[in-house]
Amino acid sequence: MATRSFLLRGTAAAGLLLWALPAAAQTAPAGASEPLRLDSISVTANKRPQRLAEVDGAVAVRTAEDLEQAHVAKVEDLERVFPGLLIRSRGNGAYANVTVRGVSSPDYYNPAVQVYVDGVAQDQAYFTQELVDVERVELLRGPQGTMYGRGAHGGVLNIVTRKPDDRPVAALSSTLSNQDRTVEAIAGLALVPGMLYGDVAVHLRDRLGSIDDTGGLGSDIDDGTTWVGRARLRYAPVGGPLDVMATAQRERLRSHEELYVKDSSLKDRTVNSVTEGGLPLLDRTVNSFGLTGSYDFGGAVLTSVTSLQKRTMTRRIFGSDTPEDQRTVSEELRLAWGGSGPLSGVIGGFVQDTDFTRREPGYPGYMGASVNDVDSRSYAAFGEITYKVTPTVDVTGGLRWSREESSIDYRRGAPGGYGFSADASFGNVSPKLAFGWQVTPDHRLYALVSRGFKPGGFNHTVSSVADAVSYKSETSINIEAGWRGALLPGILEGGAAVYWIRSNDKQIYVGPVGMQVLRNAGEAESKGIELDLRATPLDGLTLDAGATVGRSEFTDSRDPQTGVSYDGKRVPYAPDTTLRLSARYVIPQTGIPGELSLRGGGRYYSRTYFDEANSLQQAGYTLFDASVDLALDNGMSLSVFGDNLTDKVYRTSSFRFGAGDVRSTVGQGRMIGVSGRYRF
Repeated sequence: MATRSFLLRGTAAAGLLLWALPAAAQTAPAGASEPLRLDSISVTANKRPQRLAEVDGAVAVRTAEDLEQAHVAKVEDLERVFPGLLIRSRGNGAYANVTVRGVSSPDYYNPAVQVYVDGVAQDQAYFTQELVDVERVELLRGPQGTMYGRGAHGGVLNIVTRKPDDRPVAALSSTLSNQDRTVEAIAGLALVPGMLYGDVAVHLRDRLGSIDDTGGLGSDIDDGTTWVGRARLRYAPVGGPLDVMATAQRERLRSHEELYVKDSSLKDRTVNSVTEGGLPLLDRTVNSFGLTGSYDFGGAVLTSVTSLQKRTMTRRIFGSDTPEDQRTVSEELRLAWGGSGPLSGVIGGFVQDTDFTRREPGYPGYMGASVNDVDSRSYAAFGEITYKVTPTVDVTGGLRWSREESSIDYRRGAPGGYGFSADASFGNVSPKLAFGWQVTPDHRLYALVSRGFKPGGFNHTVSSVADAVSYKSETSINIEAGWRGALLPGILEGGAAVYWIRSNDKQIYVGPVGMQVLRNAGEAESKGIELDLRATPLDGLTLDAGATVGRSEFTDSRDPQTGVSYDGKRVPYAPDTTLRLSARYVIPQTGIPGELSLRGGGRYYSRTYFDEANSLQQAGYTLFDASVDLALDNGMSLSVFGDNLTDKVYRTSSFRFGAGDVRSTVGQGRMIGVSGRYRF
């Protein structure tokens, strides 16, 4: 308790410093700032290297420097830097929902937005993972079915880490706050100079908790720990055509975070463990293995991405354990080409096999224990070709053929025992057509039509024999037009887009809580405007602004069990408006061998609904962040920061627990802390 008290006193003083320094900075002379670099950023959004300025689509990029300045350390933190991205826990870190352009998924096991790390699609229960030594993150907005296939229904988060090379790297970072403590160490070197390289990384997070128990367990009971270890070996002879990297990573999460708070206790952030069945537990282990290789033929590059991800997880809630295991093997082989000619593109194939098992305990005298096995297989062939009609106009056409196969084998013992087995398959064709016009060297316009899908299948959490019936794939068609460029080169750059998305065969849960099944329920429509800008109006001052304004609603949708129409209702987890504004000012000074800066910002989320009937909701709210950052020339950095400075209490999910009883998960409260990093 003494340590915690000391930390709170220290961070309170840091909070006062956050407000005091801006006033002093107003009279300081302007210092130098780096010009914007939109035109120089290279991305792999379309699975081939392209300059961001030439991509025909809504792609936003945040570099390692951007993430560090915004104190982004986990995937769920990315919504701080990407306008329109919503990542919400619906119980615990394994049950998270990602929303882009108003497209979301009620089913934890079949996401609407896919997360990739170094080209590998992640286990859906591993979306909310730690970010370890990241080089950049690309957000691809809108359906990306042509290049990414299943799960890229609303968009893709493409995370790219730094590769080991000839440059020796050693880094140590740590964060201490009233919410958590982290330590990360990275070391890399050339094992054989110019040929063979390796690195290792270790990351530890200790979550301190913020919810108190009135049932006798004390304060901050939603604590937890996360441990990540990673090792990589890369063979890439300098000047040679071959580049191969093997990766092995293990993550272990153990937490008590799945606490559902009554509305009457939201303000105090309290629960009662006596009436809630004790302390919850999430114990998740993810082992990831990857082998990526590329061979440069001169005019074309052949790339192979092979991965194995094994996840074991035990969830204890209301005193009962429900273990899950999932094993996913995938292989993608693609050939990309480009150069000075008019044609460039990529063609490839993809296969994936996923085996899932979930066990539920029995209840003596009521029902027996159960085992549910769901196996899924995916096969795909894809291609995309860009043709330069003129030096400033190009057209891109793409197509992906996919086949999804799913099977279920469910058994429940006595009493109340039953079982069933079933198979289903689903075909999908995802075309894409884009036009790009480089109006001037500083301005590009594009128009795009694309398609995405969430595959059909079977419910992973069986509640009755009705789950023997499969649900169909949910598909989407996206039409958008956008601009990317520099209104004032080096001063104001960014992008904007207007879009319309129609989703067919929406997958929703129907039936009472505890007996829900997945069914298709008609159509939904999302439309809106996106804006993402960065400006340097004065030397030393950088402004980031982003906004999404739109509407995502059911247009021809009906509950297939009750017949209730959802027409005009908002799609859950899809706020109409999100706004983001941040400012960073580098204080001119000569006394410190480095850069001293101030950063502050706010994020606004409009009203968000948690169910199709729109009976559960979170009103609009704003979160404020600020920091004082010092980056020394020798590679050392130090930051005093505050997130959610007003300690806003907001729901991230809600559900009905009996008549008149609503339970919710709550977002992160005020975080005040200090972080440091030394990279040498």
